[in-house]
Amino acid sequence: MREFDEQIYRLSPGLAPSFTVEPGEVFACLTQDASGNQIGEGVRHADLDPSRVFAVNGPIKIAGVKAGDAVGVEIRAIDPAEWGHTWTRPGLGVGAPPESHVRRLAARHPLIEWGTGAPIAVTPRLHIGTLGLLPRVETEPRHLGGYGGNLDSVLCAVGSTVWITAQVDGGGLFVGDVHAAMGDAEVCGTGIEVAARLELCVRTRTDWAPTFATIRREEKTWIVVDGDDFDEALARGVAECTRLLAAHFGMPHNDAYLAVGLLLEVRVCQVVNSRRSLALSLTGGADAALAPALL
Repeated sequence: MREFDEQIYRLSPGLAPSFTVEPGEVFACLTQDASGNQIGEGVRHADLDPSRVFAVNGPIKIAGVKAGDAVGVEIRAIDPAEWGHTWTRPGLGVGAPPESHVRRLAARHPLIEWGTGAPIAVTPRLHIGTLGLLPRVETEPRHLGGYGGNLDSVLCAVGSTVWITAQVDGGGLFVGDVHAAMGDAEVCGTGIEVAARLELCVRTRTDWAPTFATIRREEKTWIVVDGDDFDEALARGVAECTRLLAAHFGMPHNDAYLAVGLLLEVRVCQVVNSRRSLALSLTGGADAALAPALL
């Protein structure tokens, strides 16, 4: 199996790929943690080299992909390093303290042992935080949009397939920012950030193009929407769910809107990025409308 370990720190539509994969090929990516493998207990944010922070692997060209094609990235395996770190710094997340603070935890079976009481077991939620295809305009990997990016959704786990519409020929897959665990909303600014080896496989379609990153996990479909705040993200997601439900089930728009009000599921992804993000689905099997080409 071929492995890819080149790191990039900016996303640009003209960025030349140094690795090409065929649809159906299984390949590996070797990722760094979100600090660029610089963090440790006692390390302050000011000590980090900012040019090495938030590295992602990429861009990876997908043979035959044209702008407008849908690319599905199947997550076959995530093998984390033995240890990861969670940290915060002033201004990061919600209610950040006035100084940087870092804790090391085991990646596979993390325990919080920071007080005098019994250890607290952290539920492992191993997932990829950042996954996307090169956007039409230059940006940083820590951002997100319809091209994917810093999704920070625990749904991006082993067994999931993330579908994104290519914005440039070749797709330009990038991936990184693996978390061993993360609570809903990533309120302190990080999960358990960890370096990892990923095994991925890509598929393509030309008969469907999702507006938002679309995750298929355990026979259920979710879309990840973003906005300047949660109100905007929710409004965009509800509008998309309503549009897709009306088209798929042949119902009037007003009926579809009422149906979404009865069926909607919402998960908060993160409060860290400049744009907030939510994962949305529908109950009762109506999530079939969110990605009809996959079912």
